[in-house]
Amino acid sequence: MEIPGELISLSRYFGKQDYVIAGGGNTSYKKNDRLWIKASGIPLAGIDEKGFVCMSRSELDKISSTEYSEDPFVREQQIKTDMMKAVVGDRNKRPSVETLLHNLIDYPWVVHTHPSTVNALLCSKDAKTITAEIFADDVLFLDYVNPGYELFKYAENKIADYVVLTGIQPDIIFLGNHGIVVCGSDAKNLYRKTDRLINSVKTHCKSKLPSDEEYSPDADTGELLRKLNNYFKNLDRVPLFRNNDLIQLFIGDEGNFKKSARPFTPDNVVYCKSEYLFSGGDADNIIADIELFKKDRGYLPRIIALEHKGILSAASDKTAAETILDVFQDMLKIKLLSDNFGGPRFLNNEQVQFIDNWEAENYRRSIRY
Repeated sequence: MEIPGELISLSRYFGKQDYVIAGGGNTSYKKNDRLWIKASGIPLAGIDEKGFVCMSRSELDKISSTEYSEDPFVREQQIKTDMMKAVVGDRNKRPSVETLLHNLIDYPWVVHTHPSTVNALLCSKDAKTITAEIFADDVLFLDYVNPGYELFKYAENKIADYVVLTGIQPDIIFLGNHGIVVCGSDAKNLYRKTDRLINSVKTHCKSKLPSDEEYSPDADTGELLRKLNNYFKNLDRVPLFRNNDLIQLFIGDEGNFKKSARPFTPDNVVYCKSEYLFSGGDADNIIADIELFKKDRGYLPRIIALEHKGILSAASDKTAAETILDVFQDMLKIKLLSDNFGGPRFLNNEQVQFIDNWEAENYRRSIRY
């Protein structure tokens, strides 16, 4: 069976930055015993038939009743093996880490996205309460649990409870500190439903975001960047600089930066990691701070906040650096907008460590980096 063309067009539409960034989010379609889902790490934007994996639903169903190790990292390896057994045809691509959740949902069409405005609600202290106030029983809210198998088993129980309560399957699921899942029997309705959710949350945002329109560096900053570019060139890294009104709110003071610039979602950790460098002064001082960061943590900082000047990322190529900046900037937007919903709820250290050390997410990270 061929991949439905509507799945490709649906995926490309939701690949826009209004909904996801880089390889985040996923889409799927199921019919009979087959499920087509976006491959891990593949961006929705521009996706074609090669970006999907075909799965056997009957093989995926077996995972729910299989007993796995209590060690989460051993368990995830076992599940990865069983997931790959469920792949039909080409096994050179890995299915999304949320394949089990998509298979669980009793609708043929499923779209999972991370729109900034809704994620500001989902990454806030009052997320569950305000979601209920806005949407009542129209939305199933799930507290944050580690993605993959843990989220699948948690959702399995919560969806069963929802069916008992309402008599129907949920077609909208909010994932705390993660994103939204919209599903249905008709793909065309998913566009309308997703935008309705975003607009409903927007009406509860009293504060507006500052401009993210970039402005060019002044002469002093330009000279500093030239010296840093030479440093990164010797490390085979391509640096990219960004500055705008939004970024300026966070880079004037190291204390404020470290308090505010913390990961909210798995994608924040996957693309930007969880610790970022704040530095100032001349190029020699900044380079010394970068070297110290690398010595202490074993990797170059994905994000470098240059005091009063802007933010810098250096990666294997320009596209990768741009993706890191996009994800980090989205994180700053969520921080500001979350104040409309009781203030930010960041991922805790244990949740961050799971993502940072999880083989499945390291694989997704490696697709670009």
